[in-house]
Amino acid sequence: MLDTVTRYLAGLSVIGDATALRNIISPLSDRYSTHPLTSAGLVIKAGSSALAKIGAADFYALVGGRLVLIAASTDMPALTGLTIAANTFNVACFFVDGAAAVTMAAGAQGATVGAVVFPQFPVKKALIGFLIITHSATFTGGTTALDTATTVYVSPLGPSDPTVLV
Repeated sequence: MLDTVTRYLAGLSVIGDATALRNIISPLSDRYSTHPLTSAGLVIKAGSSALAKIGAADFYALVGGRLVLIAASTDMPALTGLTIAANTFNVACFFVDGAAAVTMAAGAQGATVGAVVFPQFPVKKALIGFLIITHSATFTGGTTALDTATTVYVSPLGPSDPTVLV
């Protein structure tokens, strides 16, 4: 039998204690069972493109403890709905679910890169990677080319969730 956090919590005799612990442990256990295993190697799709894509190698992740594959050179979703004011910073995060469907979530822009607030990471979706974007003019997702903006491509490995804070 596979030991799970839920099974251990069920062994607590005080229901309120189990509920309180579940609320604390669930986000952490989700991150450890749902995360990238290999680098996505995110890159711009092509010169003057508004899209990012997986790099030259296939990307693997765990989602709910199961392997998920995204083939090399797969396009990431358009940054539709993401607008960044001139000379400010923001992030566009890409996630994959257990069916290998990819979604994007934007953070809240900041005057400096350190002031950017990441979006809430969705449950049962692994972080593929994210773009840190700034531009001297207003950046309009899906329209502004990623190579005209200053864009940093980040492909973290392992559990990562900047919204799980103490």
